[in-house]
Amino acid sequence: CCFLVGFELGGALREYGNGDTGLSKDHVIWSRVPRGWETYSRAKIRNYYKCRARDKDQKKPLPSLEDWQLMRKTFIETVDSKAIFDDPVPPTEGYTLNEQGAQPYYAKFSKGKGRGLFASRDIKKGELIHDGRRSDVVFPNALAWKRYIFSLPRDLACDTTSWNWTQRNQKGKLEIRSSINIAILMNSGKSGERNVQPKTKRSKQFIAIRDIAKDEEILYDYAVYETNWKEVGL
Repeated sequence: CCFLVGFELGGALREYGNGDTGLSKDHVIWSRVPRGWETYSRAKIRNYYKCRARDKDQKKPLPSLEDWQLMRKTFIETVDSKAIFDDPVPPTEGYTLNEQGAQPYYAKFSKGKGRGLFASRDIKKGELIHDGRRSDVVFPNALAWKRYIFSLPRDLACDTTSWNWTQRNQKGKLEIRSSINIAILMNSGKSGERNVQPKTKRSKQFIAIRDIAKDEEILYDYAVYETNWKEVGL
């Protein structure tokens, strides 16, 4: 069935703590993955971890600083050893949008949606409120994404399979993307609720499509980006 793995999915115990990660001593991750994990689709991974139950839990806490640190460390270890996460804005608060500082939203619970993002001030129509060029990470291929997912504890693995998306870059290649900060918590809304959208279907920059009041939830349309897990090998 399964075997214990390290971050290269070939070792034994993967342990965090007592090092320079900022994680607590009791934060120890035992990762178990199925044999043949390399061939798993996204749907099969979600079924393996029984993610549907996690998705339905409307009382999931917001990711802690420790959670974000773990995900970033895992990304460096399993996907891109040269990745640098040195933004002075902590991931629990977002990222540096521009010279004025962090993006104009914060994370909290959204009724009926779970975790979401809300305007931290009044936002004017046409204003840039999110820039994925400063926030996103890209997975080079499906194998790297699966290695990353199977190196996370179950709850974070399920959350990540829900959060990540596919999007075409400017050259037309469909990529697997994510954000390892609160930007990933932006929810989708109905047509009358949406208040932000990317400039184009390939853009990583989101603008306000109407005035947004302070503390109003930030919502866009998930369908604006092409979702095709099979094309990216998942």
